[in-house]
Amino acid sequence: MEPLKLAVVGHTNTGKTSLLRTILHDSDFGEVASRPSTTRDVIRTDVVIERQMLLQLFDTPGLEAGTDLYEQLNRTDDGHRHDGPAHIQAFLQSPEAATDFDQEAKVLRQMLQVDAALYVVDVRDPVLPKFQDELAVLTRCGKPILPVLNFVAQQPNHRSAWQQALSNINLHVQIEFDAVTPPIRGEVTLCERLAALLPAFQPQLEAFANAREEQRLQRWRTALHQLAELLVDVAAYHYCLRGHELEDEHQQFILKQLQASVKRREEQCVQELLALYAFERTAVELPQLHAQTGQWRNDLFAAHTFAEFGIKTGLGVGSGAAVGAGVDVLVGGLSLGAGTAIGAVIGGVWQGWNHYGRRLLGHLRGERELIVNDQVVHVLCLRQLGLIERLAQRGHGAQSIVQVQETSKPRQQWLEKLLKVLSPARKQRHWSSMHNNQFVDSKERQQCVEQVRKHLEEIWSA
Repeated sequence: MEPLKLAVVGHTNTGKTSLLRTILHDSDFGEVASRPSTTRDVIRTDVVIERQMLLQLFDTPGLEAGTDLYEQLNRTDDGHRHDGPAHIQAFLQSPEAATDFDQEAKVLRQMLQVDAALYVVDVRDPVLPKFQDELAVLTRCGKPILPVLNFVAQQPNHRSAWQQALSNINLHVQIEFDAVTPPIRGEVTLCERLAALLPAFQPQLEAFANAREEQRLQRWRTALHQLAELLVDVAAYHYCLRGHELEDEHQQFILKQLQASVKRREEQCVQELLALYAFERTAVELPQLHAQTGQWRNDLFAAHTFAEFGIKTGLGVGSGAAVGAGVDVLVGGLSLGAGTAIGAVIGGVWQGWNHYGRRLLGHLRGERELIVNDQVVHVLCLRQLGLIERLAQRGHGAQSIVQVQETSKPRQQWLEKLLKVLSPARKQRHWSSMHNNQFVDSKERQQCVEQVRKHLEEIWSA
């Protein structure tokens, strides 16, 4: 297959390079700036998928003297009144093309060599004669033109006026494609519109569209997997306070260290997501964990722990209510000594001795094992889902910094189910990569990660 040669043209500073960055998923392509004529020369880039070159894209300089050029062409009577391409070719041989209209000449030369063009419109600008004049010049090149309405997400704009003005000159096939916040599956729609103008290149466009859609879905699946890894790591993260560490001043120091570890793990996840979506780290501003989420709790006395042993929390035992309490509370308020309690465990009255027996004994020795509070898990989940949402809808032509905020998608019941899906990780300290030398990425851990990922998909679809 021959590649489709596609020029990106338009007035200066309408977002041509930004559009190409978004289509290519490359924030480093070309140069983007607010000053006029940032792009001075034609820049070519090839789109190769599975060793097949499908597209050749040409970023062109911005048009600045459209009205003057339109008048210059109208003054020229060279016998090509009804042959637009020949008229343009004759103009390119003139002295004016190398002097007064040097920038415009570069665009026109490229227009004559490509199969079609994307004409980028900044809909924040009104429909002015200079834009209409440059369009009249471009149409003389005899190539199909697809207008791309850029910055449609910003208000106010003149989108309706532009749509009507383009239709008035027979450019009825158009597309709204914001380079900053591109539509979901926007590249697929772009290819469909181009195929309507260029049916001979439909195989190339379909191959490109299918590849981009598969990449989009794969990024989404991978992003949720990375988030699931984060949540399992944090849920399984435990620390046992012993001896002098139980003193208040030592506890505060250790808690700050543990909180810093969670923050670093979240930062790692953010970096992985940015790399996945091909953005620089500087594109995102990550806030600190809320003060209220910096809490930790003693897992041994959580409500779900008692439920696992069939102990009703109606006896006054609840999440957080029994932190620091003794064995008498653990066994439901009965007046049992430590020896009796341990004997009951060994006797099989309680199930799960392998998990809780060791921790119970540690508690009897004065130890306290801490895990990350459920609030932290909630915040991490909501915040990273919000980041994934923003990155999936962010164009690579965007210049602003992403402020990471919690997503509005999950409802309370989805978060409650998330904690249940993560409950196996609470019992397996070695499942957390934050424990370094003790980390074991077992088959069981990966099964838990997969279950969390599937639940995150449910949250996303809710």
